[in-house]
Amino acid sequence: MHDTETIWKPEYSVGVAEIDAQHRYLFELWHLLDSIKGQKQNRNSCRQAMLSLLDYIDLHFTTEEPYYREHPRFTDHQQVHREFVRRVREFEQDLENDRLDIQAMTDFLRTWLIDHIVNTDIRYFKDMEKIRAGGQS
Repeated sequence: MHDTETIWKPEYSVGVAEIDAQHRYLFELWHLLDSIKGQKQNRNSCRQAMLSLLDYIDLHFTTEEPYYREHPRFTDHQQVHREFVRRVREFEQDLENDRLDIQAMTDFLRTWLIDHIVNTDIRYFKDMEKIRAGGQS
């Protein structure tokens, strides 16, 4: 069971339907991993869910980044994305080496998704609205 704080909320919206839909799906993948942690024989399910997450993260970042490529701090945001992928790949390696702390992983994913969307993505998308309108970020 997931806590109510992690369910998609309107305040997580960046104002772009395509990106909001992808963010909602990332929450669904997090929820899938969170639900797996209670299963006794969860290694194969976890591996499949992690592969799905890694594939979808790649698709999402590839879709999202062009929206704010002209942002003055684009490379900073891109680096945050790369660091996230690196961390998820570490979790994947931990799974392969039978040392994954699935609770730590799901806690990290939940915290990162909420924090990144609310404190970074929303700001970047708002900045881009101003930039496109001829204002400053």
